[in-house]
Formats: sequence, structure tokens, C-alpha cells
Amino acid sequence: MKPIEKLIGLNIKLERTKRSLSQIEVANTLGVESSYLSRIESGTKGVSLEKVYEIIHVLGCRACDIFPESNEVETQFNRTEQ
Repeated sequence: MKPIEKLIGLNIKLERTKRSLSQIEVANTLGVESSYLSRIESGTKGVSLEKVYEIIHVLGCRACDIFPESNEVETQFNRTEQ
């Protein structure tokens, strides 16, 4: 399991690359810096739900393409100590 930020970021990158869009193209459409989008995709930057839905709209994908299933997400209730 991975943290939600990592899973959402990976899914955004997957959907963006499926559509042969560059980070710069998507970032320009969103009105953000490409470095910001890069940090979202790598899971190092938290992102608001509003921004995620803007990304979904720009990519033309479905919310279920971006949001992982709950059993895939690491939370305080299923985290294993390492």
C-alpha cells in the first residue's frame, strides 16, 4: 500500500501520458507551474480536491481513473509498523 498522494500522483501521470500530453501542456491549461504538476505526480506535494477535479477535467478522464480503491490506500487504520 502507498500513501494517497503517491497513488493519485501516479494515476494523474498515467492518464496524462496515455493522452500524450506533456506536463507543460497540462500545467499551462491549469494555470500552474510545470514544477508544481511534477510534484503532484511524484506524490511529494499534497493537492486539493478542487485541483484534482480540475486535472480530471483537463485530462478528460473519470474520477475513478485518478482516485484509487480504498483498500489500496495506506491510512492510520491499515498502516503496518516497519
